[in-house]
Amino acid sequence: MNNATPHAGPDELLATLDARLLDAVEDTLSNDEGSTDAEMARYLIDLGLSEAQAKRAICYRALYTLNLWVHEFTPIRSSIALRYNGTTGQFEST
Repeated sequence: MNNATPHAGPDELLATLDARLLDAVEDTLSNDEGSTDAEMARYLIDLGLSEAQAKRAICYRALYTLNLWVHEFTPIRSSIALRYNGTTGQFEST
C-alpha cells in the first residue's frame, strides 16, 4: 500500500472516527513495526474500521512510524502537523 503524502487538512475518512478509536489507530500506526500491512489492516478492521478506512490508515504508516506527533496535531487529525525533531529537540510544523 502506498504511503500518504502531506495533505491540506484532516483526513475526511479517518478524522471523524470516535476519539478513542482514532487514538487506537494512531497508536497502532506509531508502534506496530512487526505486522505486515495486511495484518495491520485486519487488526484495524477488527477494531471497528471499515475496509476503506483501514486501507487509508495504512497509507499513514510511515509518517507515524518515523515521527513523534503532538496529540491533536497529527497527519490524520489536523491541517497543522507538529512533529518532534530529535536533532533540535523541538516540535516543528510540517
